[in-house]
Amino acid sequence: MRVFIGHAGEHGSTRGIAERIAATLTEQGLRADLTDLADERAASPGHDACVLGSAVHSGRWMPAAAEYVRRYTPELARQPLWLFSVGLARVFGGPLERWSRNPDPLPAVRDLLSPVEHRLLAGAFEREHTSLLGHVIFRAMGGRYGDHRDWQEIDAWAEDIAHRLLSAPSGKEHHRNGTAPSLRVL
Repeated sequence: MRVFIGHAGEHGSTRGIAERIAATLTEQGLRADLTDLADERAASPGHDACVLGSAVHSGRWMPAAAEYVRRYTPELARQPLWLFSVGLARVFGGPLERWSRNPDPLPAVRDLLSPVEHRLLAGAFEREHTSLLGHVIFRAMGGRYGDHRDWQEIDAWAEDIAHRLLSAPSGKEHHRNGTAPSLRVL
């Protein structure tokens, strides 16, 4: 079974998560094809499932991820789809985390594609990733620089994706048609 894993980010945190998901899926016996969604050649034809992730900036997915979803909506609608968003909202929690659980265009994507699941994951953030004003705001909010990714959570989620795909009656059956009971729709 082939799984397309697409990512869009700016500083490498999202790519690192996508790489970890791909490695875990491969360890579980699936074939994982990893692609940067900013690459004009990014496409998912011939894959049995898809995992898409994007960094979240100002409440939005990166333009490359949003454009990819717009361009490939028909193809994505025919296969099991998992989504993840990466940012610091998980680190701060509270209203920021609640707001970040639905970055633009995610609500529309969920309506169109009925993904199996969406995860909000913590990312990495270093001083050189922001301006002086951004630094002041970040520190005033109590932020601390560093890698906040929870690798155990990411590994467990990727293992769950693999389990769901491998236990589905047929790898090509779509989660919307009701014939793959091991896949949970949001």
